[in-house]
Amino acid sequence: MMNEFVGSADRRARQFTELFGTYYSPVLAYARRRVGADVAQDVVAETFLAAWSNLDELPPRPLPWLYRTAHFAVANQRRTLARRGRLDDRARLLLARGDIAGDLTELIAADMELAAAFRSLSEADREVLRLAAWEGLTVVAIGTVMGCSAVAAKARLYRARQRLSRMLGADLPDPHPQPVQPTALKEAQQ
Repeated sequence: MMNEFVGSADRRARQFTELFGTYYSPVLAYARRRVGADVAQDVVAETFLAAWSNLDELPPRPLPWLYRTAHFAVANQRRTLARRGRLDDRARLLLARGDIAGDLTELIAADMELAAAFRSLSEADREVLRLAAWEGLTVVAIGTVMGCSAVAAKARLYRARQRLSRMLGADLPDPHPQPVQPTALKEAQQ
């Protein structure tokens, strides 16, 4: 009986070691982009602790599950995001006072405009945009991370992009344009 437990423990340890070795870097990158390097390790630790606890229930492709778990860990670290916002405000003050070299002013102003527009979106919009742009996930994987269907994830991504575009006063191209229907094409030609 004891040998079965030891064999099972060894199997679990090997399985977890493989999981950790494969997915540590993507989960760390996910966390760093959301909470910064100083808190990212805490997020990763929480994520893999949950993975260890649920090792036997993990899906065959565990990365979206790990991202969803990291998402919850990030939610526990939102104070760090508030600190980041205060740093952005300080940078804006420096720019307004002219303490930054003129060559970089336009680039910094554009980045700050994008950052401000991004921060003005809801957390759900920011998260779906991060998953698509930073993590490079498909709408199917985004749906898994966000706990919704691929169709809902695609709609959320589209709406978030539209809202960001409106905040910036520009029309962003749709990365997944819908095919033109033959009847619509005939009407356009007439």
